[in-house]
Amino acid sequence: MKTILIVEDNKEVRNEISDVFKMENFNVIEANNGLEGYLKGVHNLPDIIISDIMMPVLDGYKMYKEFKKNSMTEQIPIIFLSALSSDDDIRKGMNLGAEDYLTKPINPDDLILATKSRLKKYEEIEKRFDTVKTNITNILYHEINTPLNGIIGFSDFLRTQVDELSKNDIKQTANYIYKSGSRLNKLVKRYLIYSELKIKSATISGMKKLRNCEYINTEGIINKIIDNKKFKERRKDFNLSLQAVDLKIEDYLLKLLIEELTDNAVKFSSPGNKIFINSFIDNGSYKIKIKNEGSGITKEQALQINDFNQIHPKNCVQRGSGIGLSIVKLITDIYGNDFEVESILKTFFSVTVSFSYFIKK
Repeated sequence: MKTILIVEDNKEVRNEISDVFKMENFNVIEANNGLEGYLKGVHNLPDIIISDIMMPVLDGYKMYKEFKKNSMTEQIPIIFLSALSSDDDIRKGMNLGAEDYLTKPINPDDLILATKSRLKKYEEIEKRFDTVKTNITNILYHEINTPLNGIIGFSDFLRTQVDELSKNDIKQTANYIYKSGSRLNKLVKRYLIYSELKIKSATISGMKKLRNCEYINTEGIINKIIDNKKFKERRKDFNLSLQAVDLKIEDYLLKLLIEELTDNAVKFSSPGNKIFINSFIDNGSYKIKIKNEGSGITKEQALQINDFNQIHPKNCVQRGSGIGLSIVKLITDIYGNDFEVESILKTFFSVTVSFSYFIKK
């Protein structure tokens, strides 16, 4: 049962609105002015607030501002009801951030529809947030704890058994600690990069700063990444077909995008399986396509690529954290580009990033 707070100084109108929502199975709380409405809102934390504007003690606008100042109530959606129907009045309410502005006399069906629509919107946001929170919690638990336990376990073994270990044993144990530390270091850096980009891209000024960069040559960057020693063992599996283009994108972001896609292709394919890395112009767009043979995913999993979803089956040894493709998706969003996934389970997996803008003509 959803809780609704109705703030209205006219008792007759307030009762009519309350009756409408009680019939819709809402838990209804009433207040006869803005101050009472604010106090009851803080105490009861309703799912949504329906409020008049012209009220004694504290009007609807001032009450709204008080709710938004309070971290406990700032996310509660508010719908204004008012006899004030001029464009300026409506604009003032909407500029404050109200979810809707309905003029009196109120049609009960319109009010119910507007309320349910806003509640549905916030439920979807909460569901999305809960999913991301669950993904982050589960992934961090596994992806951080695994190398951390390795570091603690092997270092403790080294600390307590050092007098009984041979030089080779010590070297091998130190190597395990180094690998675990490197894995943890890489994961933390990727999460920090993702968080930084997410914060910067949340504002127009941040987006402008990210887009205010120089043109860079894509072919040279791709070749440099492919020649990285981390891909040395799979170099013979790479099949390259690159078209040089000058692209306006932050140098480190293009490198990160290519490295994450290549790393993903290597991780989820076996030695001997081909990895195709192509870049080309198609219908005025510059496209980078990286495809690996072998491990693939279902269509349903492909739709979930965002915000730390681990898209590979749980029984897959190389599960990964899901952060790599989330970073790629975020980079493409920042530059207003397309991100397309094609895959057939146990056959192939490919990602195509299309740069429709920021190409040097």
